[in-house]
Amino acid sequence: MILDTERLRIRKLTVDDAPFYLSLLNQQSFIDGIHDKGVRTLEQAQEHLRQGPMASYQDHGFGMYHLSLKSNGTPVGIAGLLQRDGLDHPDIGYAISDTYFGLGLATEACEAIMIYGQQALGLGTILGVVAEDNLASRRILDKLGLESQGSIELTPGEELLLYQPKRPSRRPR
Repeated sequence: MILDTERLRIRKLTVDDAPFYLSLLNQQSFIDGIHDKGVRTLEQAQEHLRQGPMASYQDHGFGMYHLSLKSNGTPVGIAGLLQRDGLDHPDIGYAISDTYFGLGLATEACEAIMIYGQQALGLGTILGVVAEDNLASRRILDKLGLESQGSIELTPGEELLLYQPKRPSRRPR
C-alpha cells in the first residue's frame, strides 16, 4: 500500500492487475483523452505493466498506481507520476474507469499522490501535461494548483499543454 485517502486505496500496479488495466486502456475515453496504447490482449497488458509502471518504480522510485475503493476493493482507475523524456520534472497523470468518472476520485487520488511525491519522495516540482481539448483533466490540474504555461511537443506532431505550479501573486506595496 502506498496511500489511503478518504475513499481510495492507492498501491503499486502488478501483473495481476492486467485484466482491469486492459479494460481501462481500451475504454474509448482513454483512447480519446490520453492515447491508444495498442494493448489488446491480456499478455500485452501484462508486458505493458512490466515495461511501464513496474519498470518506472525501479528506475525512478515512482510510477502509475492502482486505485481501488476502500469500501469494497473495486478497481476504479490508475494515477501517478511519470518521468517523460523532454521534461525536467515528473508529471501527474490519471485515468478513471468510465463507471466512476465525475465523482472526484481523480482529484482525490492526484492530490494525495502529489503530496506523497513532494513529501515522501522529495520531488520539488510536479508538472501536468494534457491535450488542449481534455477539459476535465485541465480542470483537475487547475484544482491541483497547476496552471498552463503554453504548449509543448513531447512526441512529433502531438501538441500538449504544459502545466506548472502556480507562481505566488505579487502584492503591490
